[in-house]
Amino acid sequence: MQQGKPDRNAAKATTATLLSPLTRREQEVLELMAFGLANKEIADRLSLSRRTVESHIDHVLGKLNAPTRARAVVEARRAGLLGGTTISDAASSADSGPNNLPFQLTTLLGREQDLVDAKSFLEAHRLVTLSGSGGVGKTRLALRMGVDLLGLYPNGAWLCDFSPISDLVLVAGTVARVLVVREQQNRPLIDSVVESLKRKRALLIFDNCEHVLDAAAELVDEILHNCPDIRILATSRQALGIVGEMVYRVRSLSLPDSTEGLTADEGLGYGAIALFVDRAQATDARLAFTNENAPIVAEICARLDGIPLAIELAATRSKVINLHKLARSLDNRFKVLTAGGRTALPRHKTLTALIDWSYDLLTQQEQALFKRLGIFAGGFTLAAATAVCGGDGLDEIEILDLLASVTDKSLLVADTAGEHERYYQLESTRAYALEKLAAGGDRERLARRHAEYFRDEAQAADDRSRAGSTAAWLASVEPELDNYRAALKWALSEGHDMALGGAVAGALERLWFFGGLTVEGRYWIGRAQAGLDESAHPRLAARLWRALCRLVPGKHGHDCAERALALYQSVGDGRGAARALLGLAYGLMQMGHLEEASEACGRALTLLRECKDEILVAAVLSQHASIHMDGGDVALARELFAQALAAYKTLGDEAGTAIALGNLAELEFANGQVEQALRLASEALEIVSSGKEASTLAIWCCNIAAYRLALGHLDAAHESAREALRWARRAQDPLQIVIALQHFASFGALRGQAHSAARLIGYVNAQYSELGLEREPTERWGYEKLTATLREQLSDAEREKLAAEGAAWLEDQAVEEALKVYSSRPVATSPRDR
Repeated sequence: MQQGKPDRNAAKATTATLLSPLTRREQEVLELMAFGLANKEIADRLSLSRRTVESHIDHVLGKLNAPTRARAVVEARRAGLLGGTTISDAASSADSGPNNLPFQLTTLLGREQDLVDAKSFLEAHRLVTLSGSGGVGKTRLALRMGVDLLGLYPNGAWLCDFSPISDLVLVAGTVARVLVVREQQNRPLIDSVVESLKRKRALLIFDNCEHVLDAAAELVDEILHNCPDIRILATSRQALGIVGEMVYRVRSLSLPDSTEGLTADEGLGYGAIALFVDRAQATDARLAFTNENAPIVAEICARLDGIPLAIELAATRSKVINLHKLARSLDNRFKVLTAGGRTALPRHKTLTALIDWSYDLLTQQEQALFKRLGIFAGGFTLAAATAVCGGDGLDEIEILDLLASVTDKSLLVADTAGEHERYYQLESTRAYALEKLAAGGDRERLARRHAEYFRDEAQAADDRSRAGSTAAWLASVEPELDNYRAALKWALSEGHDMALGGAVAGALERLWFFGGLTVEGRYWIGRAQAGLDESAHPRLAARLWRALCRLVPGKHGHDCAERALALYQSVGDGRGAARALLGLAYGLMQMGHLEEASEACGRALTLLRECKDEILVAAVLSQHASIHMDGGDVALARELFAQALAAYKTLGDEAGTAIALGNLAELEFANGQVEQALRLASEALEIVSSGKEASTLAIWCCNIAAYRLALGHLDAAHESAREALRWARRAQDPLQIVIALQHFASFGALRGQAHSAARLIGYVNAQYSELGLEREPTERWGYEKLTATLREQLSDAEREKLAAEGAAWLEDQAVEEALKVYSSRPVATSPRDR
């Protein structure tokens, strides 16, 4: 591949010749096909019907054979022809339906027949597993299929990526989070996931199943047996091995039988060569693919077994190594495996060979660092690399230079977009590094150093969280989530150090809460509590109970705070006891025990002042104000809220500021100042709207829905309630879900749909009872208004019968009924009802 500036005029001439059989509209369709857009997206982009687009595609495929089509796509993109479409233009096409599928910025090349065949399999079978060696492109193929098939699934296509998790029990949680399925007490999460899918028609893409095979197979089997309109597309190096599975083997990209005399036009007809050319030119636009170097490129692709990931890695080296030298460096390194079947092209053999080649180019010092860096998950900073990998023959001062050198040799990726550089290893190179580390007997030693480092980082982050911006704090902690998970896995799941793992799980309380990871937080805290000797580690046990208090609702949260308080008191930790008392006060208030809640707040405030800790005083003041508001002391509540608001603003804590504003809004609403309440709550919502803490967003949306309802703004209230329900279900927050559903019951009653309203409020009342909670003032106001309206429309016997029906519902049934309420036309009421 000779270096040199391509002749744009020549490229245009070549492209025009290649595309001459096509009409202008067919050329535009071909360009959008090249960007990986689905038929519906192409139709939206060109303002055509889907049937017309499909007809154009048939003509394109009929007029151009595979080699000519591939050549036309590459040349057209390089020349910038075919209607001037850009990737950003393509990305802006209309959404095809509910989904979480990521937009792919590179073209899927060489998989035209695989797409046709795999789609045919999925049409005939409810479970299709794309199986094959690592790096062969299973995920890319699955995502493209999902985009293409969106129109067939009214409830969407949903990607569930299992690569970040390592514990089997987190499989159902990953799916639940994607599908917004709430975890229910005393019910396996897998049952809730299955129940949520029973009446839906959707496509689920379960990606990277091989390391959680048993749990994935169990969940898939349950879905297949209970959800008739769900189809599942899995990717895995190994088949799931369950009844009903159809395995489609994704093989390497196509290669010519012989490279002798191969021309550039012919070469682009083979998927492996087209991919290498596309990725190499993306790395360096000056590179030209010619008849002279086509056989060399074909030889390189053959020695890489046609595996896309290996080809892409090699293509990046073409900007620094001459193609002839690149080919020679692969001599005797790669051989095509011919065993066939499931054992053909195993991932570790082909990619190990490729990485061996790159690894051999490193110096001894670079090799030592490269191996140790494999201990990091999800990237790392220079400081982390120095602390964990330094010493034992690696001078800490040299690590920055070594990182730069290894990055230059394509075994690390450097992200310099942020304030601080961050480094990553590709998944395959990290696995290779870990194997090398284990072979040298150093893996466990590095794993402990890694876990100890991130324990200290978690505790330092916990200390920093007491003041300042919550959003800024979260942004500083979230990049290390995968490293925290790796430390937790080593310490807790593998049982190496329960106290160390417990320290990480407890210190990450605010990450679990504000990062929208409450289910995962409960899991890790539970693992730590199950293996921890509380008598030996009372302070650590107290921290775990206090963290859990924040992540569970109702009486359960109260009980956790009570346990934390006893443990803190046993070790004489006044500051910890004050925090536990704050959680206890909140739980007591939710349960309606206002006098006890007020007493707990007072004790907390005394302890904090004894410790000279002014930072948490704002939180105590805000909590105490809420208690007095519930008790009817409006003047004292307003004074305390104002003090809390001033304290939060002084600290620069926008999350605390939003809480204080929202609570002030509640007070104004209780005092009859509805417009002022709406203004304050809207201000609070605007502050938190950029965050990830779905429960908080649900709270403000629920309150705003109530205020708008009081003002008679029914459409706006309905929109706020829908948002509240969406956020509450995403957070799996049972209390906010039932509050939102109460609003929908009010809409039903006001629109003459009394039967639906009565059933919904029956469900809501049952959930309040199950949670052990009492309604707060705003919710009591709404409930009283709703009850009064229903009494005008239904007899006592009718209300009781309908409420009993609703009380027996599952959450999905209640939500389904709620969403019907406002979409249905108002029902005419009888004279008696009016």
